Amino acid sequence: MSHSPQHAHTHTNIKNTTDSHSTKTERDKKIQWLASDHKVNQSSDDGTTSHSNSPNWVLSLALNPNIKGLSSVVFSPDSTKLAIASASGSIQVYSFLLAQNNETVPVPQLAHLTNLTGHSAGVNEIVWSNDSRQIASASDDHSVRVWRIGIKTGRSRKLVGHSHCVYTTAFHPLGTMLVSGSFDETIKLWDASSRRLIRTLPGHSEVVSALDFSRDGSVIVSASFDGLTRLWDTATGQCLKTLVVAEETNAPVSFVAFTPNSNYLLTCALDSVVRLWDYKTKEGTVVKSYTGHTNTKYAIPARVMALGEDGRAYVVMGSEEGKVWIWDLQSRECVQIIESHQDTVIGLAIYPGSRHGLFVTAGLERDPVIRVFRLDEGPSGMKLNSHCKTE
Repeated sequence: MSHSPQHAHTHTNIKNTTDSHSTKTERDKKIQWLASDHKVNQSSDDGTTSHSNSPNWVLSLALNPNIKGLSSVVFSPDSTKLAIASASGSIQVYSFLLAQNNETVPVPQLAHLTNLTGHSAGVNEIVWSNDSRQIASASDDHSVRVWRIGIKTGRSRKLVGHSHCVYTTAFHPLGTMLVSGSFDETIKLWDASSRRLIRTLPGHSEVVSALDFSRDGSVIVSASFDGLTRLWDTATGQCLKTLVVAEETNAPVSFVAFTPNSNYLLTCALDSVVRLWDYKTKEGTVVKSYTGHTNTKYAIPARVMALGEDGRAYVVMGSEEGKVWIWDLQSRECVQIIESHQDTVIGLAIYPGSRHGLFVTAGLERDPVIRVFRLDEGPSGMKLNSHCKTE
């Protein structure tokens, strides 16, 4: 494997596989934390579908940060800042404001705040602390850094202990604990304030590709290129459950995250399938699958976006063909495909809160641009188009 940040998201010797069709039980199952399914009543010429009451996303803003090898983009939880990481090892932080124009459509405004420098190699992932005052960065220089934002911006604490490139990291939602995953196949728990290593979990046989905490912080979930997703007790380090994503292909798992209420897990594997798991069943059950996109090489995140108070929710993900795919979470139907970049869409972040339906994407080497997409809230906003060409 290559370990430069833009290629650290690759995995060689991957079989070209596709997920089998979902069972009727899977198709019919409701996700109880959201409203019931919207009926699909429109089809497009290319086989994708759109809903008569589905929102339509449009390009709102493009930003060229003038850095190559974008690797990660993320909003602060308080929604006031956007951070961007890159293969250069630097991190850029911008203020982010939604202003209202004369038509009351929120217009995103970005202003550069600072550059965070200190890593001697590329940064693979960045995450914000829950209070929006710190950023943690996972780097190919084998370290994690924790950066202050606000008072004494730019100062960092270096966490050293991994023997190989650090691929992923996550903050505990309620405290100073931090978790990191590496090409050394281990997961490490840290006290971020004291830089003390709390525990090492030797839980995988390949690179640890993604980590997340449950909403209350009691459970850690890890994904790995070994094809496994594992759940861990945060307090004891005990492995609670192992989920096998695709037994027949052993597809590498490139991303995992809890849904906002932590009742489900969302995983991405390098077989071009996004899966929604009920992990609380005895062995874990895939209740929904989302397909159509291409994802066989890069670790591309997927996110759940909830809109309004009526329970509408969507799964949003980039792809290696430069498109953003948006599926209805309940029906699994693709409601929109956005041709967003001229290269792989390597980064994606959802704007905090459900009101605006805004998200940001980052493109790889041939198109290292940040693009902001918003809901079209004008008179013709509820379009039936399943493709939205932005350029």
